[in-house]
Amino acid sequence: MFDQDPMTGLIRSAARRLLDIRLEEIIDRAVQQTVDDEPEYTGGPVSREDLRYHMDRTMRLALTRLVGDAIPDSLRSAATDVGRIRAQQGVPLPSVLHAFRIDLKTLWEALIAEGRAVGIGSRADFLERSSLMVWETVETNTEEVVEGYQVAQGNLEEIRSAAFEQLLLDGDHHQPTVDNAVQVLGLPETGRYICIVGSFPIPRPELVAECAARLENNGDSFYFSWFAQELRGVIHAHTSRSDIAATLAPLADHICSIVGAEGLAMVPRAIRLARMAVAGRAAPGVRHLQDNWLHAVTAANAELSDALHAAVYEPLLALSDYERSAILETVGDLIAHGGTIANVAERTFRHRNTVRKRLRSFTALTGLDLTETNDLATTAIAFTVDAQKRLRVG
Repeated sequence: MFDQDPMTGLIRSAARRLLDIRLEEIIDRAVQQTVDDEPEYTGGPVSREDLRYHMDRTMRLALTRLVGDAIPDSLRSAATDVGRIRAQQGVPLPSVLHAFRIDLKTLWEALIAEGRAVGIGSRADFLERSSLMVWETVETNTEEVVEGYQVAQGNLEEIRSAAFEQLLLDGDHHQPTVDNAVQVLGLPETGRYICIVGSFPIPRPELVAECAARLENNGDSFYFSWFAQELRGVIHAHTSRSDIAATLAPLADHICSIVGAEGLAMVPRAIRLARMAVAGRAAPGVRHLQDNWLHAVTAANAELSDALHAAVYEPLLALSDYERSAILETVGDLIAHGGTIANVAERTFRHRNTVRKRLRSFTALTGLDLTETNDLATTAIAFTVDAQKRLRVG
C-alpha cells in the first residue's frame, strides 16, 4: 500500500502497538460509540456481544493491514462475514456502513494518541500520512463488507422468492409451506390479506418501489415478486378495501386485479382468482375482483368462453350489419342497465315496439330468452367476452 519510508515505518510501529497492547480498549470504545450513535445497534437484532465479537475481528483485520503483515486465514473473511451476517439480520446497509465509519474514527483517534505518546502526534507529515493509511485500510474493509452484504441479500431474495413461489404452489393445502412462508417472508399467518396480480409486458420495479413506500408509510407488511410478465403481491393490510386501490395507484396504467384473502393459507387461491380476472380484462387499472366477476369467469376457460361467444354471436352473422348492430344495441343496453322495455326504449331513444321486435329477433336467432335469468346471464357473459375481444383488437 505504501512504500517503507521512515514515516510509514513510524506509523506502522504505532499501529502494531495498538494491535498488540491497546486493542481491547479501542474495541470497547468503538462498541460503545456504535451503540450510542447508531439506532439499529441499540435494542435491535445485533446483541452487544455480537457487535463486539465482529468488531474485534474487523479491527484486527484493519490493523493487520495497517502494519503491513500478511492476513491470517482466520481473519481473511472477517469483513465479508460481518456484511453477510448483518444482511441476514436485516440491518440496513447504511447502518452497517455508519458503524464502519465509527470504526474509522476510533482507529484514527487511537493512532493519533499513540503518535503523541512517542512525540510525533502533532507532526503534519504524520497526520497526513496516517490519515491516508487509516482511510485506505478501513475502505478496503468497507468494500468487503458491502460485497458480503450484497451477496447475502441476493441469496436472501432467492430464498424469499422460492418461499413465495412454494406458497402459491401448494400453500392452500400444505401447512409446512405456510409455516415456511411465515418464517422467511416475515408475514403473519393470520389476518386480512390483499393479493394483487398485474400484467406487465415490461417489468416496472420503480412503480412497485413507489407502492412499497406508500405501504411502509401505512405500516403494512407486504411482498412483491415478478414472474415472466406478471407481478404478484401480497399485502397484510391495515388499509381498508376502499383505500388499497389508491395506495396502489402507481400501477394504474397496467391491468391489475385485487382479491382479498383471510390468512396466508388462502393467498394461493386469491392469486389464482386475481390472475383470471386480469386475463379476462383488456382495460388498464387497479380493480377489485368484486367489480370484475364476469371478466374472471370468461378468462377461467378460454375454450368455453369462445364457444359461448360463438353460440350468441354467430347466429347474428346472417343479418346485415345494420340489423345486427340494432339488435346488439338493444340487447347490450338491457344487459348493462336492466329494467323494462320502456326503460330500454327511453335510454336508446327507440320506440317500445322497436325494442320488442329486436328482442324477439334475438330470441328467434339464438334461442336465448332474455326474460329468463339463465339466458340473460349467458348473454351477459358472451357480451363480456366480445368486449374484451374488441379491446384487444383495438
